[in-house]
Amino acid sequence: MILFLFSLIPSAFAQGDLLIYPKRLVFEGRKNIHKLTLANTGKDTAVYNISFVEYKMTSTGQMKKITEAEEGLNFASSNVRFFPRKVTLAPNESQIVKVQLRNAKGLADGEYRSHLYFRAAEKKAPLGETAKTKDSTIAVKLKPIFGISIPCIVRKGVNTTTVSISDIQLIALENNSYGMQFHLNRNGNMSAYGDVTINYITPTNKVYEVAKMKGVGVYTPGNLRIVKIKLEEPEAVNFEGGTFNVVFTENESKKILTEANLSL
Repeated sequence: MILFLFSLIPSAFAQGDLLIYPKRLVFEGRKNIHKLTLANTGKDTAVYNISFVEYKMTSTGQMKKITEAEEGLNFASSNVRFFPRKVTLAPNESQIVKVQLRNAKGLADGEYRSHLYFRAAEKKAPLGETAKTKDSTIAVKLKPIFGISIPCIVRKGVNTTTVSISDIQLIALENNSYGMQFHLNRNGNMSAYGDVTINYITPTNKVYEVAKMKGVGVYTPGNLRIVKIKLEEPEAVNFEGGTFNVVFTENESKKILTEANLSL
């Protein structure tokens, strides 16, 4: 029952058999300790090794692994510690991972970001068990290693970031469907993160929600995120005339950060 209720939390992040709550950590103000809850929703015992990894986001939202900081992109890993570093979870079992900010007084104002990486340990075959082909030659079996990451962000000083939406386009997709592409622009000293909602207002002023995308980020030092979303066309409605309203809101408070319209 506990896991069932836990899985309903909207800010939890699930992939494979691992459920993580919350799905991102932000240290700001006097907040210097976070607690992550990990839960195994699978049928087998799983072991996860936890470490930091560094990523840079491209304009299309892809995360590219890097090893060195650069202007506007500072790592948080040297100022954050966590315990334990290895977690073993039986089926339907959960555990707390404590994440703590340290030595932050000497940090310059701005944002620092690293990503906590949860890597599933490879399951070992029983002793004496060797994969062989029919002709008794040794076979090589590739096993994918499962891993997911969540952002860990440290913010210090005044957040001057603003966002805007531009370059909205209605695009044709396969099977006579439609999508929307637009630019989410970031200016300021810290990252932007929130949810995108697209409404279609018909020529008779009826409003339909036609798309929603949660957890859209524009991470420093990038100033642009090109967003593409498939639209759900309501029954008996075609996108002729009318207006699309694109809204970007804060992930938790739902405060509107920016919005823009496309009139057909």
